[in-house]
Amino acid sequence: MKDFFHRIFYPIIQLEDIRPVAALLAVLTLFIAVNTQNPLNNDGILYLQAAEAFAKSGWKAAMQIYRWPFYSVLIVWLGKLTNLSFEHAAYVLNAALLVIIVTTFITLVKELGGSRTVQLFGAILIISHPRLHHYQNYIIRGFGYWGFSLLSLLYLIRYYRQLLWRHAIGWGIFINIATLFRPEGAVLCCLTPLVLLLRANSGLWSRIGCTLKPYAINILMAIILFVLGFSMPDSSSVHLGRLSEILNQFQNGLTLLINNLDSKAVLISQIVFNAPSEKWGLTMIISGLIGLCFYRLVTTLGPLQTLLCGHAISKKLMPKDDGAKRVLVYFTLLNLLIPAIHIGQTFEVFSHRFFMLASLLLLLWPPFSLHRFFQQWRDRKKVLTGNSLLFFSVSLVFIIMFVYVFIPAKPTKAYVVSAGTWLKQNMPQQASLYSNTEQIPFYAQRQLILWDAFDDTPLPKLKPNDFIALRVKRKNQAKFAELLTQLKFKTVKVFANKRGDRVVILQVSEINS
Repeated sequence: MKDFFHRIFYPIIQLEDIRPVAALLAVLTLFIAVNTQNPLNNDGILYLQAAEAFAKSGWKAAMQIYRWPFYSVLIVWLGKLTNLSFEHAAYVLNAALLVIIVTTFITLVKELGGSRTVQLFGAILIISHPRLHHYQNYIIRGFGYWGFSLLSLLYLIRYYRQLLWRHAIGWGIFINIATLFRPEGAVLCCLTPLVLLLRANSGLWSRIGCTLKPYAINILMAIILFVLGFSMPDSSSVHLGRLSEILNQFQNGLTLLINNLDSKAVLISQIVFNAPSEKWGLTMIISGLIGLCFYRLVTTLGPLQTLLCGHAISKKLMPKDDGAKRVLVYFTLLNLLIPAIHIGQTFEVFSHRFFMLASLLLLLWPPFSLHRFFQQWRDRKKVLTGNSLLFFSVSLVFIIMFVYVFIPAKPTKAYVVSAGTWLKQNMPQQASLYSNTEQIPFYAQRQLILWDAFDDTPLPKLKPNDFIALRVKRKNQAKFAELLTQLKFKTVKVFANKRGDRVVILQVSEINS
């Protein structure tokens, strides 16, 4: 078995730099992921619509569709540069951003003291990251936010060690680019450099001076935004994009969080607890939110990766570099607090994407844990030991995960694309299209008129020859059959997958009174 692993990994370990190979493999996984007939995600449709609006009518039109359209603007610029459609340009952009994520992750592992073997384990872990792979066929701005946030962390770690201006400027540039993808990057812009106040072996005024340097680009960006804001004839919240949300969070975010927690605690105390135990309402709310955030984080990072992360932290396997680890831990805590505070403010359980950056930061520890198990397995004196069995089991899991990302996904939702394409080819130009999903009108190239028959939404005012395209999942089959008996509409076409999910296309032939 030792010879088997040696034959596989030795040629790779001998490479001077593993990042080009990892980048090529990452691009290959993305190409495989997008080369299916599955439909675009709803957010991706929104970004492409904003891109179309920007290309036709400019900035304000794009902001009417989405109020933070920098990702859409990049898609337009790349599309014009390459003569690609906006959809294909978005995937090319995502491929470049994925390369930044993978190569920067491996560079961070090296920066934190990882040997070539540790970097190899890091490459395997980041390429086979389940959630990152899951989003590769999505058109999402998260790729840019994650990639440039990791780059900014790399430069901040280097600045923490050497205090060079080029590293401070690199931090500022990359974190501001990350903010253009997701506005919560503004929190990282403002709060992350404060970790420099904890820098050891320097006086207070020296630490304050070191802390101010990384804010140089932030101050420049603030001046630019200030000038742009005053130069706009209409500085409404629409034209300011989501800057108003950012400012509101800095001004009132903590108050909103406290008031929301207090109101929910009072409600829990009144409904759940008896009179003597009412004081435990707030404790129950906070404990529940912490548990929810932890569950979301584990399901984003992965259970096995979480265990390896805990093992590496508890055993202090990352080489001793208190400065780099201090920056990493502080940056990770900020990226855990941002989604946690948002959940506390809104009580909405949102996508795993909001914990992705925190999961990528925590994933920097598992390569060191895998390396420890590898060393124990390599240096064993007996053929079968607990450590060797553990390393073999963990390695087998990650090898399977790594191979899995190169296997094309089944087109389980291709029927949605087929339905939209059929409508594009067969639907009269003057007819309107009603649907319960944004994806079908997108592929039909029609304006969405939303009608969800399964939410008891009243029947809209229809015209003869209008079309209704309803996505019917298996759990709604009985309700849909009942709905069909009430409506005097003709079933024109049905598209389905093997699981029984369908898109049923109806044509209005008679108007119900």
